[in-house]
Parts: sequence; structure tokens; C-alpha cells
Amino acid sequence: MFKCEVNVFEEVEIFLNSGMDCSSADLMDHLQTMINSNVKTTENITSDLLDSEFLEDIKRLIVCENIPIFFGRTMRDIKVLLIDDSLREHEVFVKYKNPKKICISSVTLPHSPLQECEYSSLPEIVHAFRTHIENLCNYFNELERIDRFCTVMEPLEPTFKDDFRKILLDERTWLHIEVSPDGIASNMHLVGQSELWSSKLQTGLLSWDHDKDIVENIMTVFGKVLESTINV
Repeated sequence: MFKCEVNVFEEVEIFLNSGMDCSSADLMDHLQTMINSNVKTTENITSDLLDSEFLEDIKRLIVCENIPIFFGRTMRDIKVLLIDDSLREHEVFVKYKNPKKICISSVTLPHSPLQECEYSSLPEIVHAFRTHIENLCNYFNELERIDRFCTVMEPLEPTFKDDFRKILLDERTWLHIEVSPDGIASNMHLVGQSELWSSKLQTGLLSWDHDKDIVENIMTVFGKVLESTINV
């Protein structure tokens, strides 16, 4: 849990725009001072437990790649904010354990094997998740269209981490639909009993058009009677 975050990106930007001539060593000193003054430590973690290479990686990501980085309650808890081509923000929370040993705490993305890996550096994590996010483009697009045009009953506050949606058909029936990482609908079934909707779903699955997006297919399968529940 990141209850007390320090925006390293903003701190470094302010320092660089201060008008002072500064070397790489000056920037590292400022970064270290900022960390020491903002991170609350008890007997657990102190700054000397972070290796200089790790701090150098943080500096490079902020200054050279323009990536916002935040520290949590300890300096071993870090949030990296990755922004995709559509300006969506994706949070990757990491835990520094030891030199060359960094793990993923959580992400605001659907679960993937990347979360189970150990990494040797922050740039390695950034590269892996940037590629992963690029590959999820269709997934993001499909979920955004469902959230925009359909009445979503669950999750109550849908995010990209949730790879399913339960869509209102009528007051007694929902359509459960899951979205694969490549943006394909799967595991569609009804929540509730309805001969009408069940018949339409069974027929519609046989004629599902993968060249159309999920919302278009839902409208085709369930017909005009569904239009009253669509948030146009």
C-alpha cells in the first residue's frame, strides 16, 4: 500500500529546471537527499541498503525516458507509471529485495506470467511491461467500448485489471463475458434464467463475427430489444 508517495519525477524536474549547472553526481546527490528526507524508516529499511546501480537506473528512467516514479512507505516500494500511445496510465508496483533481485508487487493490468518473474533491474521491468502493454491494445479498446456503451453491473468499478464484465440484459438477466489479452470475447454465458436470452445467445455464438468488435456483436446477437440498456 502506497500511503505516502514521493513523486521522484517532479522532484528531479524541479531540480533540473532550477537554472543551476549540475553534473550527474549532483543529480544523484539531490536524489539521495530527497529520498532520505521523505521516506519514513523505522528499524526496517535505510538508504544505504539500496545499491548505487539501482539508484542510477531510477535517475536514467526519470531523466532520459521521462517515466514518473514514486516511492512508497519505504524506498524499497516503488511505483512506475507507464503511459501507452492512447495516454492510458498503467501502474506497476515493484519491490526491491536485494541487488539484482526485484519483484512485482501488483499491477493495474490483467494477470500475466510477467508478474511472477524476478528481475535484475528496473529498466528490465519497464521494457517487459511496455511490450506487454503494447500487446494489450485490443484488450483495452474492447473493455473501454463495453464500459462506454453497455450497462456494466459487475465489477462495480471496472478497471483494466478486471478481464470480465457482467452486462445488463434485463432486470433479471446479465450477460457474463470475458475478454482475452488479444481482445477476443470468451466464456460468454447468462447469469439468471431466460429462455429468450438463452436462445438468442446460443444462436448468436454460432454466427459471432470476429471481424467486428464485441459491442457490435452483442447488438447483433441480442437485437434491438437490447438497445434500451445501451448507454449511447
